[in-house]
Amino acid sequence: MRNLRLFTVAGCAGALVTTVLVAPAASAETQHHASGGRGGQTTVVLNPDLVPVLTQTLKVHAIKPGQLTAPGGVAQLSFPITEVEGKVIEHSGGLAFTPVGGGALRITSFDVNLKTGFLNAKTVLNGTRLPGRVDIFALVAAKPINGAIPTCGGTAAGLTLTPGAAKALGAPSFAGAFVGDACVVPGQHEGED
Repeated sequence: MRNLRLFTVAGCAGALVTTVLVAPAASAETQHHASGGRGGQTTVVLNPDLVPVLTQTLKVHAIKPGQLTAPGGVAQLSFPITEVEGKVIEHSGGLAFTPVGGGALRITSFDVNLKTGFLNAKTVLNGTRLPGRVDIFALVAAKPINGAIPTCGGTAAGLTLTPGAAKALGAPSFAGAFVGDACVVPGQHEGED
């Protein structure tokens, strides 16, 4: 039972990481754009080993305008990019979970910070907002899913759970767990035609 709970917690973290990963992938694209840009989307292809835990055990669902879909049977999350300010890519939407043992966890307003290499979010646990922004995922090189790295028309990155997030979820052994691959495709920015 303990392993199931730890895997469930890892799955929750995976969804968080997945969200984070999508935004960081834009690093090469966004560093050269003027501050104040907006538009585009980050899509995260989920590690298929985590999908059953996310959907059945943790009952994860996207907070609009985020979306959880499965085109061609491949589970993915997508979040609109709302702002690009320097090396920070901001997103709208989020994810909600029902943790093992009950309660509620919501992560929203993901920021991909290309300077620090982390995806962070506003976090609410059981109705109480945690202070500041919580680093949820570390940005790493994209990894194969179903035998290949997913195709990306923008900048790709992998997402792994941070030690702090793993510890906060009660599963410190899941630090570094691979959640999925993100593809960041920024929209048109100010000064571009």
